[in-house]
Amino acid sequence: MVARLFQIVYLLMERDSMTAKELADKLEVSVRTINRDIEKLSEARIPIYATRGRGGGISLLSDFVLNKKVLTEEEKSSILSSMKVLGTVAYDDEKQALSRLEDFFGEVAQDWIEIELDTWNEGNFDRDRFRQLKGAILSHKKLSFDYMKKGVPEFRTIRPCKLVFRAQAWYLYGFCEKRQDFRYFKLHRMAHLIVLEERFDPLVLPKEEPRHYLVKEPAFAVKILVQKCMAYRIYDELPASAIIERKEGLVCTISNARESWFYDYILSYGPYARVIEPEEIQNKVHTMIKEMKELYDKELYL
Repeated sequence: MVARLFQIVYLLMERDSMTAKELADKLEVSVRTINRDIEKLSEARIPIYATRGRGGGISLLSDFVLNKKVLTEEEKSSILSSMKVLGTVAYDDEKQALSRLEDFFGEVAQDWIEIELDTWNEGNFDRDRFRQLKGAILSHKKLSFDYMKKGVPEFRTIRPCKLVFRAQAWYLYGFCEKRQDFRYFKLHRMAHLIVLEERFDPLVLPKEEPRHYLVKEPAFAVKILVQKCMAYRIYDELPASAIIERKEGLVCTISNARESWFYDYILSYGPYARVIEPEEIQNKVHTMIKEMKELYDKELYL
């Protein structure tokens, strides 16, 4: 929001007047959002005003000069750093705002932090989809898509509210018209995404967001033995306090494992890890391995 407010001020400093519609189109938000931004700028004592009728629009007083001394050095650095991080998922508008802020403050954002959202799998982060969703959220347009759930696509119409990066994945948070409730939707499970022309009024988000992205299932503690050749991986994935080095390998304790991911996780180590306890989990993994062997023992005719 701070970047957008700066952009509005800069745009109005460069031009005599702009309509709310022109500002909304330029910044890819709704007219309602622009009107709220104008109110915020006015509350901050920026001399901004609107005139009605033909030739009217939103303007700044002609003698207005933006005083960069309003902000402390720490506040300037914080704003620039925030914009730099935003550049991870940004496009021309945010990058242009960062460039203007750097010029205005007379300093360049310090590269003290870097965030890379792509994985080693090239193209994992879909920037075009991100931009599409961002546009729908800011313009308050409904979305429709097929959502993969347990292997079966379900058609959904959503009033999008925000994008959320949580638990190593991107989610869309919004109001689901089918469920008549707020829901999280994992971006990678969305297919045939369409931004509809139908708009909706800004939503009042619940104080406590529903955590439907979390699987409601009991957690369990499990100990696994990982061979030392996999140390590079296990130390990336578990805290050092959960790992004990033994002659036989690394004894690791996972205190909050869940069925939805643990079996995939332990099997991803192949022959380099095994369950120590509890016995029931050990037996289940053993059964899964036997079933996999039987599958591969069968002749395949295609």
